[in-house]
Amino acid sequence: MTDPLQPPRRPGRLTKRAEFVAAAKGRRSSTPRLTLQARERPTGSTGAADQVRFGLTVSRKVGTATERNRVKRRLRSALSALPADAGRDGWDYVVVARRDILAAAFPTLCDDITDSLRGVHRTRRDAPRPGSVLGPALAPARPFPGPVPTPPRPAPVEEPR
Repeated sequence: MTDPLQPPRRPGRLTKRAEFVAAAKGRRSSTPRLTLQARERPTGSTGAADQVRFGLTVSRKVGTATERNRVKRRLRSALSALPADAGRDGWDYVVVARRDILAAAFPTLCDDITDSLRGVHRTRRDAPRPGSVLGPALAPARPFPGPVPTPPRPAPVEEPR
């Protein structure tokens, strides 16, 4: 339980290019408005080991300088609105904004970040199968072992001359 007298813990910030590059080599999860890159910090690295750290990347593709600054302000606000248990301690996260983020409502932005955080930490076993609306536990197993047979090709039709 958190102490009511203590202010809420703010996430740390990524500041060095090497930290951003390292996160880009880790796991990633995407939504139409953003991509979240994540990487567990190795032991002995800079920064508190028990702290979640976030970095923001808003490229010139997103818009003009004014639009990019607005996107960064909104992302910082959305990150500070996340619950304290969002993200894992000892992990670095980079939020890469896309152009569609400009028109997104704030609750949608918060949901995208939360969904991406869940997606980054989802294991392959937890991930739904492609084309299945059911989860992995409810999706039916293949009826037979082995490779999926391909249907025979129809014979080519010759055109009359």
